[in-house]
Amino acid sequence: MDLQDWRDVVIIAAGSLTILLLLAMFVFTVVLGLAARALLGAVRTLLNEEVTPLLGTAHQTVQKIQGTTAFMSETTVRPVVRAYGVITGTRRMVAVLTGITGRRGKGG
Repeated sequence: MDLQDWRDVVIIAAGSLTILLLLAMFVFTVVLGLAARALLGAVRTLLNEEVTPLLGTAHQTVQKIQGTTAFMSETTVRPVVRAYGVITGTRRMVAVLTGITGRRGKGG
């Protein structure tokens, strides 16, 4: 075999290897695409079956907490604030009427 025959063999071998490499890359791309599609399906199923009900439960819990907070505000905080306001107003009224300011020096 002379040099031209070797050149032809190398060109044919390089072409064949290139075709095999392109086929392998195509197969890899198809497999990767199918795996990504399956993964997206699994994520969608997980969201629909696990996360969405969990978010619904969390939303209900937040609504219950808001209701509890409003109830506590109505039944405990407002009466205490009103009572404190009445006591403070009464003390101030008595101080004004008697002329006693009610504040004493803290130094002794």
